Amino acid sequence: MPGWGTGSFENEDAQKFLGQLKALGIDDLRKILARASDQEDYLEAPESSIAVAAAEVVAALVAVAKSGTPSPAAPREILDWISKNNKEGVSPGLVDVAGRAVDRVRTNSELKDLWLEAEGLNEWGVALRELEGRLKA
Repeated sequence: MPGWGTGSFENEDAQKFLGQLKALGIDDLRKILARASDQEDYLEAPESSIAVAAAEVVAALVAVAKSGTPSPAAPREILDWISKNNKEGVSPGLVDVAGRAVDRVRTNSELKDLWLEAEGLNEWGVALRELEGRLKA
């Protein structure tokens, strides 16, 4: 896949999501993640990439709840968003829907199929399992 990488933000759809993040609230993240986790239709690559990026925001919230600070590797847009939106902390329901969305993308999505064709499925799968682990931390 030219121009793509296995990281959560190494594609155009995730980068576009980061650009729009400042206009989103917790409920918007929940809706994005719920659509990805609960949709019965085939989950297309753009929606999959956005769901993974939204799950990264939730993982950063989990890190803040646990240690008081998100990972310094988190994109600046996420750090800025957290400083403005982390008033209530992270709810278990939000963490659950983020985990289900990532699992869905990893196991049954166009993005998974594209990585299978590009022979990068193993590396991409490891990155998503690592994200799932940070959501459970």
